[in-house]
Amino acid sequence: MKKVISLMLSLALLLSFGLAQAASAPAYDTVTLQLSHHNAVDQPIHEALTKWAAMLSEQSGGAVTIDIYPAASLYSSGDAQDAVLMGTLDMCLGDTSLMSSNVPAYALFSLPFLINSYDTAAQIVYGEVGRQIDQIMADTVGAVALGWTWNGFRNMCTTKPITSVADCKGLKIRSPGADIYLDTFNTLGMSPNVISWSEAYTAMQSGIVEGVESGLEAFYTQGFYTLGNNICLSRHMLSIIGPVISAKVWGGLSADTQQLMKDTWAVCQAELNEKVIGNEDGYQQKLADAGCNITQFENRDEVVALFTDYWTQAAEKASATDLLATIMGIVNK
Repeated sequence: MKKVISLMLSLALLLSFGLAQAASAPAYDTVTLQLSHHNAVDQPIHEALTKWAAMLSEQSGGAVTIDIYPAASLYSSGDAQDAVLMGTLDMCLGDTSLMSSNVPAYALFSLPFLINSYDTAAQIVYGEVGRQIDQIMADTVGAVALGWTWNGFRNMCTTKPITSVADCKGLKIRSPGADIYLDTFNTLGMSPNVISWSEAYTAMQSGIVEGVESGLEAFYTQGFYTLGNNICLSRHMLSIIGPVISAKVWGGLSADTQQLMKDTWAVCQAELNEKVIGNEDGYQQKLADAGCNITQFENRDEVVALFTDYWTQAAEKASATDLLATIMGIVNK
């Protein structure tokens, strides 16, 4: 009898242990998500997204997969963001400067000539300011940010050297369509021309524009320096990007799937940030070695003075003057 009771207790313990394991096992959705971005396949962000997709698939046992469409093969960057907001695309590579057209508070991340270092950016984007703006997007336009990363400070590659505001006057420059870019170049006295990135090289080659603005890596790897060998280290804004998912799609995923997506992306995010920061010095040297004329604004205070009123106006437009005050406190530490 004692043996029977002992056996029954053992079976009960095994059963309860099995049930506990089943109860604690993550419940991952079986889902395939589409993600569109415009970057080339040899750029760090594509490598990071590819690694993220691989980690997700592996850690979910193949349940969660991401189909990545790079190099604007599915949508241009702006169209991809619009598609996510409309609910016709699962995910895109969001850009806070472009997203500012839909969520004005994101303009605070990209205010021209305001953020001057990655340490400052981290305190803003990964702190309370960033959390509040991400929540505004989730609440108002139906999209969820999964974690922003650095895409490098933006500079200028032009057919003539730029060392002062006077040098900018009338220069035809390719611009993204977001208001903050157009405002930046108009304030500098340039003549911005909205052209998709996929057509920017041809536009500069044919003389439609006399310059482009982007990161140093793009100038080098995509050959823009062969069209205009003047590189102005304007650092006029920090490009901030990251995966953005439709709120409807996100809300349909289990809590376990959501957590896995955030945790795995956090790993890729940290690695990407480190790589981007390290790459900037490397590509500046490569451009110099290729014979480029490297310049900067000789009187940066003159440039900053042009934009202080714009910072205030942008914050007022976004009903975010309190957030700007917080940012200014961080910048002026």
